[in-house]
Amino acid sequence: MIKKIFDPIDDIIATLALAVIISLTVINVFLRFVLNSPVAWAEEVSVGLFIWLVFVGMSSAMKRDKHIGVDYFVNKMPRPLKITAIIIRALAIYTALFYVLIYLGSSLTAQAQSKVTPILAISYQYIDIAVPIGAFLTAIHFTRLLIRSLKTELKKEGGE
Repeated sequence: MIKKIFDPIDDIIATLALAVIISLTVINVFLRFVLNSPVAWAEEVSVGLFIWLVFVGMSSAMKRDKHIGVDYFVNKMPRPLKITAIIIRALAIYTALFYVLIYLGSSLTAQAQSKVTPILAISYQYIDIAVPIGAFLTAIHFTRLLIRSLKTELKKEGGE
């Protein structure tokens, strides 16, 4: 049930953000250089959507296990050390996700209450909320990958 709800959300948001960014940029380039009449707010919207794309896209990459990792030495370790390395890595990632991105991202969003964008006067809260939302979705996907990884390692250990 949870997988059905959370699985497509990040992909939909990231795809829509990217499509709008590309469309706005192409239209604004045409308006600027051909008609000599650019849309002033296009850059503002594109930057806000780019922030959403980055932080929600982080979740989409985590779901597919496409983040950069250097596993060569970990894969050469004996099973007990490998499991310990997986747990230490998970603690570091959870610390970054929960403290830096969710907690501090939520604080950033709360502090942005009175800040607005210069042209459209959109509250920065709508932009900054992408940080904790993306991190929350990433934590869900990372937890799923971690459980799968630990189950695989424990099965290997029990089978040997």
